[in-house]
Amino acid sequence: MKPICTLVLTLLVVALQPFAFGQAPSAPPDAASAPGTPADHWLYGTSPVKDMVPATIAAEAPRKLLREFGPAYLEQIGEERVLHLKGPHYDMGFQHGKLMKEEIEAASMVLKVVGVASWEGDFQATLRQAWERTEKFIPEKFKQEIKGMAEATGLSVEDVQDFTIFPELFHCSGFAMWGKATADGELLHGRVLDYMREAGLDKYSLIIIQEPKDANAFVNVAYSGMLGSVTGMNDRQIGIGEMGGRGAEQWDGMPMSFLIRECLESGNTLDDVKRIMTDTPRTCEYYYVISDAKADNGRGSAYGVAAWPKDIQFIAPNQAHERLPRPVEDAVLLSAGDRYNVLVDRAQKMYGKFTPQTALDLMARGVSMESNMHNALFKPKTMELWVANSTIQQPGCNRPYRHYDVRKLIAERP
Repeated sequence: MKPICTLVLTLLVVALQPFAFGQAPSAPPDAASAPGTPADHWLYGTSPVKDMVPATIAAEAPRKLLREFGPAYLEQIGEERVLHLKGPHYDMGFQHGKLMKEEIEAASMVLKVVGVASWEGDFQATLRQAWERTEKFIPEKFKQEIKGMAEATGLSVEDVQDFTIFPELFHCSGFAMWGKATADGELLHGRVLDYMREAGLDKYSLIIIQEPKDANAFVNVAYSGMLGSVTGMNDRQIGIGEMGGRGAEQWDGMPMSFLIRECLESGNTLDDVKRIMTDTPRTCEYYYVISDAKADNGRGSAYGVAAWPKDIQFIAPNQAHERLPRPVEDAVLLSAGDRYNVLVDRAQKMYGKFTPQTALDLMARGVSMESNMHNALFKPKTMELWVANSTIQQPGCNRPYRHYDVRKLIAERP
C-alpha cells in the first residue's frame, strides 16, 4: 500500500512537490451537508471542488466529566472528548490505558485489519522490524509509557509497540502566518491531516492534554492509544505539524511521532526544536512546520523543515527555495501540487486580514483533500486551539471546529 498523508496547512506553508506514497481512497463527501460556498464569501472561486464550504465553529458547550483515574480524567465538550494525563511517563501510560481501555483495544484491531488488508507483504513482520530497528533510539521514558499502557489494558507490550510504531509505515502532512500576514500580528499555525478517512478512526479521536513530570505540558491532537504526536503545541508557545515523504523502511532512528513528542516536552524555543531535530537520529523522509510565538522578540516566527536520516534543512521565513516557488512574507506555506497554488492564492487574497476564522477557511477543500481526517489551528501565544475531526461521510474541514482554551482546561477541572 502507498497511502498519502497530505499535510496542507500551518499558516506556515512550505510548498513541497508531491512526495507521499500515494493517496488512500476516501469516502465520497456528503452533498447534503456540503452545500457549497456562497458567492459573496471570500473563498468563492478559489477552488473548483464542489464540496468547498467555509469553516464553521461549534457553539460553546459545557464540560462534562466522564470518568477519572487518580489525577487523570476524561471529559466531554459537545461531541468531542479531552483526555487529561499527568505524572511520570509510566503513570501517564497506565492512566491512558485505564481510561480508554476498550477504545485502545478496538483501534489497535482496526489498524491491524486495515494494514493486513492493504500492505504488500507480511504486515505483522514489517511492524516488528520497524520496532526492532527504532527501539534503541527511543528514550526510556516513552518505553515506560508503553509499558504502563500495556499493563492497564491487558494488551501485550508487543501489541502496544506495534500500535505505536504504525505511523512509520504510513506517512502524513502543514502552515504558519504572523506579523504582516495576520490581522493582529499574532502567530497562527494550522495543520491539515489528509489520510485514511474511510478507516473510521474518527470514533477514537481525542484531544490529549499531558503534563509530564519535569517536562513541558502539551496538547496532542490524537486518537485513543496514540502515544506519539503528529499535531501538537506546548505551553512554551511552540507548535509542530508533520508531513510524510518518501524513504519508507529507513528506520534507524527515533520514530517521527516520538521525535515530535520530544520536541514538545523539551523544546522551549525554536532553537531548541531545531537542535533536537538536528541531533536526534531520524527515520525516513519527513517535513515539518515548527513555530514559536515568542520568537523574534515576541513577534513570532516559524520554519519549514525538510528532514532525512542523513540530512536536515531549515527553511527560514520568506526564504526562496526550489520547492517554494511563491514565498509569502511572514508566512511559511506547505502543501503539494495544485493544493499549494490554491493555498498561496488564498493567503495572498486575505493577506493581512487573517483571523482564526479566516485561517480556518484557508484549510477548506481545495487545500484539504477528501481524505482529510483532522484539521487543527494553533494560536500558541494564548494557547488556543481549534480542531475539526472527520466522519465516514465528511472530511474534517467540512465539520464544525471546536475551540479550546488549553490554559483554562489545564487550570480548571470540570
